[in-house]
Amino acid sequence: MSFMDLAKNRYSCRAFSGKNVEPEKLQQVLEAGRLSPTAVNAQPVFVKVIKSAENLEKIRSITRMAYNAPVVLMVCYDESRCYTAEKYNDNFQSGIMDSSIITTSMMMQATDLGLATLWARGFNASEIEKAFKFPSNEKLACLLDIGYADPENGGPSPRHPVRKSMEEFASEV
Repeated sequence: MSFMDLAKNRYSCRAFSGKNVEPEKLQQVLEAGRLSPTAVNAQPVFVKVIKSAENLEKIRSITRMAYNAPVVLMVCYDESRCYTAEKYNDNFQSGIMDSSIITTSMMMQATDLGLATLWARGFNASEIEKAFKFPSNEKLACLLDIGYADPENGGPSPRHPVRKSMEEFASEV
């Protein structure tokens, strides 16, 4: 599948089947994240993989954004390792941006492998950090739900194909 086909076919899945994700596919998804770029190659991002029934129940008790996916990745970053642009006086810190790059790579790799995903940020991160006993320097950027789409309810939303025109999206300056 070409990259443009991947970009067009990827969607946010909110209903997963009961089928488990094969370990080799999960490893490929994680490898895509590991190889992704980060600011100044600081690599502050790490992933906590949730697969056990106990931890899936725990995350689902905190947020509906885990849906019924058989795997939920907590994409996190270490604040002490992030690039900061102090010399530019704009308070930039790369943790969220680096996490977003890595999540996108993992999401696209999962799509290429026939898996469905949901990139989620509709939750209180500090509640999840507390429940999973994160050290103070570790921050949760987002969740990435991964599994196989439920064939009846797991398709794209009606809003999925709606996009701005190119003229609205990009302009020359």
